[in-house]
Amino acid sequence: MIKLLIISDDFTGALDTGVQFAANGAATYVAVDSQIDYTQIASNIEVLVIDAETRHLEKNAAYETVFSIVQKASKFGIPYIMKKTDSAMRGNIGAELMAVMQASGSRCIHFIPGFPQMGRTTVNGIHYINEIPVAESIFGQDPFEPVRYSDIRQIIASQCELETHIMGTSIPESCAPAEGIIVYDSSCDEDIKNIAQKLMKKDEMHLIAGCAGLASKLSQILNLGGEKPRIPEIRSNMLVACGSVNPVSVAQCDDAECKGIPCFRLTPDQKMTPDWAESCDGDEFVQQLYNSSENNHMVILDTNDKENIESTAVYAQKRGVSTEEMRTQIMSVMGGILKRLIDTGFDNTILIMGGDSLIGFIRQAGIKVISPVCEMDCGVVLSQLNYKGKMLNVISKSGGFGKKTLFSDLSQMLLKLNEGKEVVKC
Repeated sequence: MIKLLIISDDFTGALDTGVQFAANGAATYVAVDSQIDYTQIASNIEVLVIDAETRHLEKNAAYETVFSIVQKASKFGIPYIMKKTDSAMRGNIGAELMAVMQASGSRCIHFIPGFPQMGRTTVNGIHYINEIPVAESIFGQDPFEPVRYSDIRQIIASQCELETHIMGTSIPESCAPAEGIIVYDSSCDEDIKNIAQKLMKKDEMHLIAGCAGLASKLSQILNLGGEKPRIPEIRSNMLVACGSVNPVSVAQCDDAECKGIPCFRLTPDQKMTPDWAESCDGDEFVQQLYNSSENNHMVILDTNDKENIESTAVYAQKRGVSTEEMRTQIMSVMGGILKRLIDTGFDNTILIMGGDSLIGFIRQAGIKVISPVCEMDCGVVLSQLNYKGKMLNVISKSGGFGKKTLFSDLSQMLLKLNEGKEVVKC
């Protein structure tokens, strides 16, 4: 029976939230179909995570998608619904929170946006990334989805007309919750735990919003879980597929390349040519990537531009291609390359960086469900998926997560797993 529905706006977010429950033994189902039929979900599933893919939609379209999901869930009788939000406040947060409230018929939704373990904190309603107001951080300069405001009230007001209340870290014992979106501060994990426990005590957990920082507390609070999953056999050789433009991911790729890791960078022409992955040039590229992966413990496939060449943005602009068309085209090419590589017999572990790259591969491969297993590091998720009867091990992360040395750290973790040793994350 589904006890908790989580609606995410991108795939890496769906996984880094879903894994919080799967790792604790809760039967967790992560789907990419926003039209999913709840009656077809196996009866043992406790947590259903839906990747609604609304991050890049226009706010009205995002509203309609989320409204439809929640309306069906409410009619089906799912007792707890969580709107998973981006920890850097990207996407259609205001429109989607309004959709959840209105579709469920609720007078308020409790929103805990922080993820202190990853440096995402909220103080007096202002959201920070490593103590920098989010709009002034690297997320304020994102080429596809820049965050314009640091004050959560302004972020929400730019997308909906619901009243927003800033509650700090305390919840009054006596008074009833206000109407609208109730935002809670958090500077540490203990803040989130205390808020969630108090909301549960007041029977106010049925409609909540937040990111993996909140999700990590819910298994215990909602009594979800069971026998922890077994770690699958996993190859220590790894292909890193980077489709993220976030400076954190760029620094991770640069660090590995400086250490001698082979890096295959796609050119603007390769990225912007439809069906390039299916061309003769694509055949040769995939074969070279395969051969390099067989001869090296790690290889990088990167969609970021080399220095001193015309950027993909300029290349696209000259040809009348919009930023959104450029994003979806790059996503498609990356997905096509990964699919073709696996079709050749590739079976190394794959690390996919960025939600666009992950969903690009999932769509190209026709996969509908993915099973999160455990976190390798904070926000770095090991999952399994079934592709043509073959189980693939895929590690995923949001572009803004992880230390500069993440790749070499992961390589050591994979070696330890193969030796039967426990991996301690974070």
